[in-house]
Amino acid sequence: MKTKRVWLVFAGCMLMYGAMMGILFNCAGVLINGVIQSEGYTSNDLAGYYSLRNLVSPIAMLFTARLLTKVNIKLMTVLVGAIGSLSFLLMSFYSAPWQWLISGILHGVASSLVMLLPTTVIRNWFVKNRGTFMGAYMMLSGVFGAVFNPITGRMIENIGWRATARILAAIAFTSVLTASLLIERRPSDVGALPYGGTEEDLIPDVRAAGAAPKHVPFRFKIYLFIFCCVSIAGLSIQMVSYIPQYTSSLGYDPMLGARMTSVLMIGNMSSKLLFGLCSDYLGLWRSIQLFLILIGSSMVLLTAGSGVPVLLYLGALLLGFGYMNGVANSLVSSELFEPDQFEVQYSRINVLANLSAAAIPSIASGVYDSTGSFKPVFVFLGVWLFAAVILIALREKLGIVKKDR
Repeated sequence: MKTKRVWLVFAGCMLMYGAMMGILFNCAGVLINGVIQSEGYTSNDLAGYYSLRNLVSPIAMLFTARLLTKVNIKLMTVLVGAIGSLSFLLMSFYSAPWQWLISGILHGVASSLVMLLPTTVIRNWFVKNRGTFMGAYMMLSGVFGAVFNPITGRMIENIGWRATARILAAIAFTSVLTASLLIERRPSDVGALPYGGTEEDLIPDVRAAGAAPKHVPFRFKIYLFIFCCVSIAGLSIQMVSYIPQYTSSLGYDPMLGARMTSVLMIGNMSSKLLFGLCSDYLGLWRSIQLFLILIGSSMVLLTAGSGVPVLLYLGALLLGFGYMNGVANSLVSSELFEPDQFEVQYSRINVLANLSAAAIPSIASGVYDSTGSFKPVFVFLGVWLFAAVILIALREKLGIVKKDR
């Protein structure tokens, strides 16, 4: 059986995820800033784009997860690229703020598929070092974003935001179209073996190739456990946007907040790969505990080290480790659920996590308006993170140990 095909499939997943999340998702802010400056809009005029994008994405997962189990994976990949690129292409024709709501909806649908499709493919193709490869492909969103954000800014200055939107849409679609030629759903579809696997590993693969179950059980206990012990990392990174405001409230120059954000992005880009490596060599649950301790330590440093800039920088770096949440959620879902239920169960967990994360900014802003400080939020999250470490240690007593049968 073929074994080298796995690297082409992995390259396809990296290209698709990097193009969609790194170019379209991460560069949207730069493009919209150019629109505001050029058209005279306010930030509030285009806030609906972000709100709808973030709201539609988790809700759409409930439907796209089912769609993903029924439609050809190559066709789905092209569909992802078409919807995401269309959201940017349409921007170049808009003349009123309300029209941006259309792109918010399209981008939300596309991002729901982007989070599910490559994760499903990687889970099928990698038996050994699955965590490392999960982290590696997800890291590409930060790498592409770091490259294309300054390019996007420069293009807006030279050719305007409308032409820039069209060019980014074309680059993203071309990249995803190329990725569709490389991606295959399962090794058995092309007579290949999964990485680190043998022919025996194809037995569950054949089972997964059948029709998706009509009824996927609702496992509230497991959802709640994952939310409390894994998704908390995703809730923590919602505080990233408040770092500049937090440092200003402490009396520091705005540049300190900007530098802390840059340091935080280092943690963002490295955390996914580092977590994947740790999960392969230390074990999944031990790695989650380790990263929760590191993220919890960031809360301590940001709170207790407010008078020492070097401690604030270290706190920002460790806060960036919360971006491992995406890798952790996918690996835990793969660990606890049956292969033929993965897409639907993983989507449900993401819905719960994303809707909860959407509430954090309102809560944080409310706390700040009431107390004049974000410290109470950091303390609350820190206590939750360290409590999650203890809950994970008790998972066997809680019955969170094996896949559902």
